[in-house]
Amino acid sequence: MPVSELDTDTQKLLHSAALNIKVLLEHVVKFEGLDTNTEFSETAFKTTIKDLAAAIDKEVTYLIIACKPPARKIDVETLCPKINAGFFQLVRQVERVPKTAGRTYLQAVRKATCQSLVAAIALINTFIDDEVAIEQSSMADMAFMPRSGVFWEHCKALSQVPANNRTAVALEWTSAIGNLLKDVLSELGESLDDAKDNKESCGDVSEDSMDEFDPDIPADRVEKGQEIEKLVQLTKHICDKIALRCIRDCTELDEEHIIWLDRLLEQGKLAAHGVDDLTATLYSEDSSWKKNADVESGKLRHQLAELVTLAITFVDDKHLAWFEKCRKQLDMAQVELTEVVR
Repeated sequence: MPVSELDTDTQKLLHSAALNIKVLLEHVVKFEGLDTNTEFSETAFKTTIKDLAAAIDKEVTYLIIACKPPARKIDVETLCPKINAGFFQLVRQVERVPKTAGRTYLQAVRKATCQSLVAAIALINTFIDDEVAIEQSSMADMAFMPRSGVFWEHCKALSQVPANNRTAVALEWTSAIGNLLKDVLSELGESLDDAKDNKESCGDVSEDSMDEFDPDIPADRVEKGQEIEKLVQLTKHICDKIALRCIRDCTELDEEHIIWLDRLLEQGKLAAHGVDDLTATLYSEDSSWKKNADVESGKLRHQLAELVTLAITFVDDKHLAWFEKCRKQLDMAQVELTEVVR
C-alpha cells in the first residue's frame, strides 16, 4: 500500500471522519424500519434524499481536491464536519422509513445508503495510512467492495431510490426472477439442442472421437430435459404474467397490498430457485438423477401453485380466470407427479 502524502494531523481528521461514517453505516445495516405507523411520503423522501446526495457529492468532491498535493489542511478541517453532517442527515431520513412502506422498498433504500457510506469510507481510506476497516456484516446487501472511483455513482443511486414498494418489487423481480428464468431457458435450450445433435450423430462417430462430443446434458436425458423445459417455460410465463398483472398493474398501495407485493416477490424467488435446483438434476452425475428430477419437479409445481394462489388474492377480476385455470392445472399435475414419485 502506498504511503499517504498527507501529514499526520490531516490523516487523523480524515480517519475520524471515516470512523463516524462507519458508525452510521453499522446503524443503517441494523435498521429494519419504524414500528410506529407514522405519516410517510415516498415522494417527499425521494426529493430530500436527492438533495442530500447532491450536497454530499459536492462536499466530497471538494475534499478530494483538498487532499491532493499540495494538500490544504484548513480545507480538510472544514469539509470533514460538513460531510459527516450530510451523512448524519441522510441516515436520519432513512430512520423515518416505516415498516409499512414495504420490506422490499426498505431494503432498496438501505442498500443504496449503505453503498454510499461504504464508498465514502473507501474513498477516505485512499488518503490515509491507517485505513478504517469495514465489517463483512455491513456488506451483506452489497455485491462488491466499491472503490473511490465509483463514489459518485453511489450518490447518484441514492437519488434514484424506488418511488415506492411496488417499484422496488418490480425492479427486484426483473433482476432476481425475470432475468434468471430467461437465462436458464436460453442455456437449457442450447444444451438440449447440443444433446440432440450428439444423439443423432453418435452412429457416425467413432469411439475414439467421442470425447469431442461431450454436451452438458447426456443424450439419454433429452426426453426428460424437454419435459423440464416445458415446466420452466410455464414458470416463466406465470412469473411474466404476475410481473405485469399483479405488480405493474397494482394501483392500491395500502398496507395489505404492500405486504402482498413483498410476499409475491418472496414466493417468486423460491420458484426461481426451484428452477435452478430442477435443471441442475439434468447435469448431475448421480445415478438417481431421474428420481431427483421428479422430486424437484414436484417441489417446483407446489411452489408455483402457492405463487398463483397468492397472486389471485388481489389480482384484477378480469385476470382471475387465467390464474384459476393455471392453479387447477398445477394441482392436477402435482397429484399425477406425486403418484409417479411414490
